[in-house]
Amino acid sequence: MEPGLYAVEGPPASGKTELALAWAREVLKARGRVYWVGLPHQRAHVFGRLGREALLGLEFLSFQALYYRLLAEGVGLRPLLPGAGRVALVGEALKEVHGAAPAPGEARLFARAIAELKRFGLGPLGLPKEGEAGRLRRVFLRYEGLKRGLWDYDDFRHRALRAPLRLFPKPHLVVVDGFREVGPLDLLFLKRLSRKFPVLLTAVRLPEDLPRYQVLPKREVRAEVWALPNPVEETRHLLRALKRALAPRELGGEGLDPFEVLVVAPEERIPGLLLLKEEYGLPLFDGREAALSALEGGERLLALLNPHPTGADLLLLGFEALGRKALRLGLVGLPALEKLAGEEGLEGEFRAFLDLLPKGRLGWAGYLEWAEGVLDRLGVAHKPLFLERLRMALRVSPEDPLPWWRSLLLDETLPPSPVRGVAVVPPLRALGVRARRVYLLEWVEGRYTLGEREDYFFLEELRAEGFDPYRLPKRLRGLDPLFREEMASRGEEVYLLYPEAGLGGGYLPILQGERPEPLPPASRLEALPEVPFTPPPPRAKGPPRHLELLKGLKDCPFRAYLLHLDLGQRDGALGWHLLPRELEPLLAHPEVGPWLERHRGLWEALRFWEYWRVQDGLILRLDAVRREGKRVRLYRLLPPGEARLEPDRWTEWYAVGSLLASGVEEVEVWLWPWLGEPRLYAKPFRKGPDGRVPNQAREARQEALKAYQEWLAEPLLPRPGSACFGCAFGDVCRKEAG
Repeated sequence: MEPGLYAVEGPPASGKTELALAWAREVLKARGRVYWVGLPHQRAHVFGRLGREALLGLEFLSFQALYYRLLAEGVGLRPLLPGAGRVALVGEALKEVHGAAPAPGEARLFARAIAELKRFGLGPLGLPKEGEAGRLRRVFLRYEGLKRGLWDYDDFRHRALRAPLRLFPKPHLVVVDGFREVGPLDLLFLKRLSRKFPVLLTAVRLPEDLPRYQVLPKREVRAEVWALPNPVEETRHLLRALKRALAPRELGGEGLDPFEVLVVAPEERIPGLLLLKEEYGLPLFDGREAALSALEGGERLLALLNPHPTGADLLLLGFEALGRKALRLGLVGLPALEKLAGEEGLEGEFRAFLDLLPKGRLGWAGYLEWAEGVLDRLGVAHKPLFLERLRMALRVSPEDPLPWWRSLLLDETLPPSPVRGVAVVPPLRALGVRARRVYLLEWVEGRYTLGEREDYFFLEELRAEGFDPYRLPKRLRGLDPLFREEMASRGEEVYLLYPEAGLGGGYLPILQGERPEPLPPASRLEALPEVPFTPPPPRAKGPPRHLELLKGLKDCPFRAYLLHLDLGQRDGALGWHLLPRELEPLLAHPEVGPWLERHRGLWEALRFWEYWRVQDGLILRLDAVRREGKRVRLYRLLPPGEARLEPDRWTEWYAVGSLLASGVEEVEVWLWPWLGEPRLYAKPFRKGPDGRVPNQAREARQEALKAYQEWLAEPLLPRPGSACFGCAFGDVCRKEAG
């Protein structure tokens, strides 16, 4: 085959890869060598297509690997600056330019902009000097100065344009396939390479001034669109369809090989699919790009480095009791976890968690020593990789490197693993590969998009003008229809699924579909008799936890029952709920402390949060009580600014009647707002001449006893209504189904 650049253009699914494979087979059968340049996740696909024919001599490379090969044979290599290292070095440049350590997100924004400029052949001196572009110019210049002999990925690309074209072993054909577009520097390199070797370039779009060797026509792909009622039904139907596709023919299935099936789904849907693979017995493989933190022990390290730890983080670190309680209550952050540990008697677990964290600012050597110990305790494999990222973080922020360390671990990606089963991939990982059958989830507007948006540093007008002989491409090019066409043509048979509605309302499908035929059960749970389990409605087995809960019966008996179970409810109004357990911190508070000292004689004589069981069997929860012989003072503790007793409150009136009936001569009711002064509600209450208690106390007792009879007699069922909108328990009662 003669040297030259053979450019082939064609729409998605037009047979570009088939043509490239045919050329490669011809060379391999003649005992030649083929360099196949593609996306890393294409490797298994290409080798799978050619490996069935036992053809030897094909080497799969990325563009970067091809540049490394050329430079290694020519001018030599420099140490590589990986992706996370580039972000760290840009962060260091930002710090030197502006005098303060940036956030990882800001450094990532600049790093991406610098990478794009270098990818299109632009240096810092060609940028404007004013505005944000000027700031990028200064950071770019400092970044190049800080590299000190290191090469980033784009430096390899630039050096390869000038290196001698010596490749060993010598290829008889270079195939470049799977790329949506080829950048100008890569295209220059391929033109240069084609002077010595035959180069086959296939792409959906090629530059207008590049001569085409062949233009392939569009090929129709068999596609069916399935409409399902909601995302749950969509997921279940997909898994049933997969089970039928993989089942042997003698069992009523289609007998497809798992490697011939591909599932494409939005990235946030993939964990849910993988969670159900055990239930359905399906060999699903996670095809997402894995970060460095995915190595053994890396998830535990990320949980430790979370600045706002959650219950899930504690569970990963082995603190099960505290983690389960925090997860159930939805608590986040160290203060909330510390308070929960104190209330539940789990201070030991919380202290053990704190022992894993660094104590204060440790300095460079101190952080490295602490990290080595923590990595050993967490069982992290490949310690040098993690410690190297910590050194990068220390260069940017030696005072507080942990947020940077966490970000760099998430930035660094691992090479793709060999596919083991039915690959479940996000949209971008489906580019360049084809399967016999493909299922796509959520085929609705807004899901399959390239996210085109204007650049932060350069307006679209500036990009149109260009700064150099190479122009930066426009960002807003309307490529989403072409991208969706690529997604819908990844297989010989394509099934496009979409939910008609979700929690946020109805969805707008890209293509209208029909309801698919019902499929038989595909898991043990689905095969169970379809008799819905309805738990028996709760019934009260005694009085509620305190009297005021009975008032909630008229709104929703089920919510009153949940409150009776004490699911995370606090005692008392805001501020007062901290007494008496948090007394020392309150006394040290600059505003609360003096106020408490002024009333020390009073609150020291009070008994807070008293629970009384009265003669009728009910339980009263009194905020604060003070006894002086046959005289009793009841204190209603109110939030700041409140100064009145709630008109529908029963507790204090019920207590007044019970106390007077039990021999107490006088009862006073006081109102005391937080940070305010106590005030007597009314004149002291005494029995009347005929021994009768005050009317308010008698009426409160009658209403409370009537509600108590309802509490004991009726099942405590949910009562949907306007009260649901302010309910703290969400949809735990499944009111939509009732």
